[in-house]
Amino acid sequence: MTPARTVVFLLFLPICLGSISFTLQEEEPIDTLIGNIATESELASNMTNEEFKSLKYDFLDQTKMASLFTINNDNGNIYTAVVIDRETECSFKEVCSLDFDVMVRSTVSTRYEIISVNIIILDVNDRSPTFDPNVITVQISESEAVGTTIGIDGASDSDSSAKNRIQNYTILPVDGPFGLNVTKKDGGYILKLVLKKTLDRESINSYQVDIVAFDGGLHPNSGTLSVTVEVTDANDHSPVFSQSIYETKVREGVQIGTSVLRVSASDADEGKNAEIRYHFSPTQSDLDEIKKIFAINDTTGDISVVGDLVYEAGKVYEISIEATDLGQQPAESQCMVRITVEDFGNNPPKVRVNFLSSSSIGMVNVSESSKPKLVIAHVNVEDTDSGSNGVVTCDISDNSFALEAVQGKGYVVLIKSPLDRETKAIHNVTVTCQDQGTPRLMTSVHFLVHVQDENDHSPKFKQAIYFSAINENNAVGDFITQVLAIDDDYGLNALVRYQLSSDSNNLFAINPETGVITANTRFDRETNLFYKFTVIALDRGNPPKSSTASVVLNISDINDNPPVFQVPEFQFFVLENSDPYTKIGSVSATDKDEGSNGDVVFKLSQNSDVPFTVQTDGSILTNKSLDREISSSYSFQVWARDLGSPSLSSEITVNVLVRDQNDNAPFIVYPSKDNNTMSISYLAPVGSKISSIKAYDLDEEGPNSQLEYLFNNGNELDIFYIGRNTGKISLKKTYQIDMDVTFAVSVLVKDKGDNPQHNITNFYIVLKYSNGTTVEALEDNGNKNIVISVIIVCFTILISAVIFTVICILCRQDKKLKKSYIQNSDKTLYDQKVPEVVMEVTPEINGVLCNPGDTPTKKKKKEVSFTLDEENHNMVPGFSNQDFNGRSHNQGPPVLEPDYDGAPTEFQNFPPNSPYITNNRPSGHKQRQPLPSTDNFSDSSGDTTTADSGRGGSDLDLSHIHRQDDTGSEYAKLQAPGSLNKVHLPHFDNFIQHTHGHLKAQPYSAMHQTHSNNTSGQWNPSYV
Repeated sequence: MTPARTVVFLLFLPICLGSISFTLQEEEPIDTLIGNIATESELASNMTNEEFKSLKYDFLDQTKMASLFTINNDNGNIYTAVVIDRETECSFKEVCSLDFDVMVRSTVSTRYEIISVNIIILDVNDRSPTFDPNVITVQISESEAVGTTIGIDGASDSDSSAKNRIQNYTILPVDGPFGLNVTKKDGGYILKLVLKKTLDRESINSYQVDIVAFDGGLHPNSGTLSVTVEVTDANDHSPVFSQSIYETKVREGVQIGTSVLRVSASDADEGKNAEIRYHFSPTQSDLDEIKKIFAINDTTGDISVVGDLVYEAGKVYEISIEATDLGQQPAESQCMVRITVEDFGNNPPKVRVNFLSSSSIGMVNVSESSKPKLVIAHVNVEDTDSGSNGVVTCDISDNSFALEAVQGKGYVVLIKSPLDRETKAIHNVTVTCQDQGTPRLMTSVHFLVHVQDENDHSPKFKQAIYFSAINENNAVGDFITQVLAIDDDYGLNALVRYQLSSDSNNLFAINPETGVITANTRFDRETNLFYKFTVIALDRGNPPKSSTASVVLNISDINDNPPVFQVPEFQFFVLENSDPYTKIGSVSATDKDEGSNGDVVFKLSQNSDVPFTVQTDGSILTNKSLDREISSSYSFQVWARDLGSPSLSSEITVNVLVRDQNDNAPFIVYPSKDNNTMSISYLAPVGSKISSIKAYDLDEEGPNSQLEYLFNNGNELDIFYIGRNTGKISLKKTYQIDMDVTFAVSVLVKDKGDNPQHNITNFYIVLKYSNGTTVEALEDNGNKNIVISVIIVCFTILISAVIFTVICILCRQDKKLKKSYIQNSDKTLYDQKVPEVVMEVTPEINGVLCNPGDTPTKKKKKEVSFTLDEENHNMVPGFSNQDFNGRSHNQGPPVLEPDYDGAPTEFQNFPPNSPYITNNRPSGHKQRQPLPSTDNFSDSSGDTTTADSGRGGSDLDLSHIHRQDDTGSEYAKLQAPGSLNKVHLPHFDNFIQHTHGHLKAQPYSAMHQTHSNNTSGQWNPSYV
C-alpha cells in the first residue's frame, strides 16, 4: 500500500520546523509502512549527502503515539506498532488525525530539525448496525385504525465516518399488515411500525416482522431486529345463542324449583370479553309477571319455576333472554323462549292487551305531552267458563291510567293524569281480570308504558354562579373552570352543548361538549380585577331550549409592576438654618399590584451622600442644619421598592433647593483698613464722583442680597451725596476752603431682607484745595485735551527743567519750615495737655478739619481740632449712631468694631485671609471663598477725578499750599454764621502727627481713642 501524502515544510535556520502528513486505513496489520519522513520532508535538498546519511530519527515526546507507531531511527520510515482502530482512537470524529513531533538530528554536525507528523486514519466499514435488544415484542389492539403507529428504537453503528454509518431501514415481509415509517432527525432515525390493514385477533392473534438496518460502506453491513406483534382482543363479537327460539311445555302446578329449559350462547372473543351472563330482557312488557313464575341462572342459563303455574287456554309464556359478555363495553344478544302450560284443571279468564300506538313486545310508547283520556290500548277478556265462573271484572294497577269498559268489547286503557317522563319514564302496568266463580280465578296481564320524551325542560346548571380565579400573565389556553348543565329530557333533548355570551368579549373559550372554559388572552390584574360573563347551555331539541349561568373570574395578582412615580422628579424647598430632622416633604409612588406586592417603601440611594434621611413612608428629613451659602441645592436618588417576592423597585431624582434666610450682613470690601481715604478737589463740579462703596452680601439673589447705602456720620454739612442703591459717593455742593480739609465719614450698608442686616464702614474724604487753573485743566476735555497733549509734546524738555527747579525750591523751603516749627512750637501733639483755642465755629461745620492760623492778637501754630457735636446723633432714620466700638444702641451683638480710622477690628463674614478676622468668630461661623484684593477698589484706581488713595501724602501736599488773609496770618477764615464755641482738641496721641501740614498715619493699634469727657460712648471723630 502506498499511502497518500501531503507535505508542508517550513525552513528556519539553524532549526527547521516542518509538517508532513500521511494517511492510513484503520485495521491495517502491525508493521505496516505508513511513509518516510526524509522523503516527505525533502531533507536531502537542504544538506550535504554526508549529513543526510548521518541523520537519526526519534520521537520528540514519548507520548501515546510512540505506542501506536514506530520510527526507524536510521532511515525515517514510520510503521504501525499495533492494529489501529479508528473508532477507539477518534470515536465519532469526522476527521481522525494523530499528530506527533519527530526530532531529526545529524551525527556529523550540529544540525537538527523538528518535524511535525500528521497521520490521518481513514475509516473502514468494519462495524455492522446493531439493535439493542435485537428481539422485542409489541402489542396492538385489533380495534386500532389503519395508520396507527408503534415507536421502535433504531439501531446504532459505531463506525466513525458518516458514510459508513446507518443509511436506511427496511421491513420484512413487505406485504404484511405492517409497514415501516423512517424519519431522519438530528443525525439519527426515528422508526415507527405503521398498521396498513385492519386486524382481526380472532383470525390471527400475532405477527412476526423483521426490521433490517443497512449502513453505507462499500460492502454494506446490516443488522436485524426481530419484532413480535401481538394482537390484543377487542370486544368486537357478541354472544351467539345456539338457537334463536327455544320452546318447551310444562304442566301446570309443577313443584317450585323445577328446571324447565336451559339456554346456551358462545363468544368468539377471549378473556372477559368471552365470559357470558344471562338474564331476562328488561324491556319485556310482562317481565314482572314472568319473574313471579320463572327465574334464570345467570351463569348456566337454566330457567326454573318459582311460582304457581296455572293453565290458561292458549296461554304461552314468551320470555326474551339476553346474553351479555363482560367486556369494558359489553356486547349482547337475545333469544326467545316459549313455554306452554298444559291444562290440569279449572281455567282462569284469558286477557290480551292490544296497543293502539307504536309499540314493541310488551311495551307501548306514549308521548309525555299526551292529553288525559287518550286511549292507548285495548284489553280483550275471554273466559270459556259458564255461569258466574265466566263473569269477569278487570282492574288496572297504575293510577296514571284507567280502564273503561266497552260494551261487549272488553276494556280500553285511558290516560288518567298527565305523564311526565322526567318523573317516571316507564310505567309497569298490570291489568288483572277475575271471574266470579268459587274460588275466583284471575288472570293478570303486564305491559310497559314507555313515556316518550318531549323537549319540555331547559338545561339546568349545577350552579347559578361559578367562581374561579387565575393568576395574571397567564398563558392562552390555561384552564379557568368547568361548567355543567343537566337536562332532564332524554335523547337529543338532553344533549347539552355550551357557548359563551357576547359579554365574554372573545376573552374566553369554551369546549362546547365538556363545558371547560379556558383563557383566550393574557390577563392583567392592573387593567381588570375580575371578569363576569355569561355561559349559555342549549339542548338539541327542536326547537332547542337554553339556560344561562354566570362566571365570575377573579384575576390573582403577581408582582409584575414596579412602583411608579407620578412625576419625572421631585423638588422640595427648605429654609436654611432649619433644625435637624425638619421634614421637607414626601415622595410618593404607586404600585398597581395588590397586597404586599403593592405596598411601597422608600429609601435613600446608597450612593447619595447628602444631609437628608428618607423614611420608609417617603418622608424626607434633614439630618443637620443647612447653610445655603455652602450649598444652595442638593440632588440625590430615592428608591421605591415594593414588598413583593421578588421585589421590584424604581428610582427617582429628588432636588432640594435651600431657601435663603437673611443670615449674612453685607461685607464691605472698600473702604478697608489699608485703603480708607478718598479725595476730590473742592473746585470739582457738583455731581463729580468721588468714589464708590464696594460691598456684597452672601445671601441669595433677591432682597436679602440687595444693598442700600446711607451716611451714618460725617456728612452733617451735606457736602456729599451717596447713591442709595449704588454706593456711589459724589460731590453734592461746593464748599469754599483755602486749605485741604479731611472729613471722617461713616457709611451704613444694609440689605433689603425682612430682617435687615447691616454693616458700617468708616473712612476719610479729603476735600483738596487747588487753584482755578488746575481745575480748569481738570475740566477740559475733548479738543482741549488734544491741544494740551500737543503742547506737552512740544515743551517736554522745558517742563522737565521747570519741574526740577520747583522741586529743589520746595525741598529747601520745607526744611526751613520744619526747623522753625521745632524751635518755636510750645507743645507738640504728644503732650498730655491740650491747649484751648477759641474760634468762630458754627454747628454746621462741626467735623471739618482745617488749618487755622494765629488769632488777630497772637499768631499760633496750626494746631487746632474740632469734635463732632453730640447734636447729630440720628443722621440715618432707623439706625442710631454707633459708638466708638461700633456697638449699636438698638441692635444685638456688634457686627463691626471700628478703630478711629474706620478699619474694622472684627467682622463676621470677612474672607478667610482677611487681616480683619479676629479669634472672636461666633459659633457656627462658616468661612467663605477668598475675595479678590481690596486694593482694586481704591478711589484712585477707578475714579476720574483727582483723589487720594490714603496710602501717603495726597496729590496736593498741605506743606506746599499757603494762603494769607488780610492781616497776613495763616489761618482759615470760616465765615459761616453762628456763635463762638469752645472746641477742645481731642487726644490724638500716636494718631496724627501734624507736622507743617503733613498727615502721617500712626500704628493702627494707637488709633482707637475717645474723648475723656464723652460719656455717651459715641464715636466723635475729629478733623485736623
